Amino acid sequence: MPTALDRTSPIRRHQKVVATVDLPGVPEGTLGKVRVANGFAWYRYWVDFENGVELGHVDHGNLVRAGDWVRFQVERAEASLQVSEEVDHPDGDDGDNGGEAAVNRFGVPEYLLERSREARARLGT
Repeated sequence: MPTALDRTSPIRRHQKVVATVDLPGVPEGTLGKVRVANGFAWYRYWVDFENGVELGHVDHGNLVRAGDWVRFQVERAEASLQVSEEVDHPDGDDGDNGGEAAVNRFGVPEYLLERSREARARLGT
């Protein structure tokens, strides 16, 4: 089983990154390049994104290296699935099934959960 993605080490200048959340003028998943890397305890970056937006002081938690983007999405989906299962059925009971388009308490549709299962299967995790 592969180890979890290490997101604690700082990102260096000129590395390609992807926005992991929606930022002002930058939708999640937009590719960018780090222009300046700042910080000792709190890492932040100046990033030139492919859509023409240049942002400063982008938090480390809002970026992932471009090569780790797919793995980040899979790990985030797995974590979301695990949390939703624990919250929806803390005692292991099945509860109601709201039909084919069932949505859990957090609003994650079943087709997105299925998509994450398929991605995990493709990656062999």
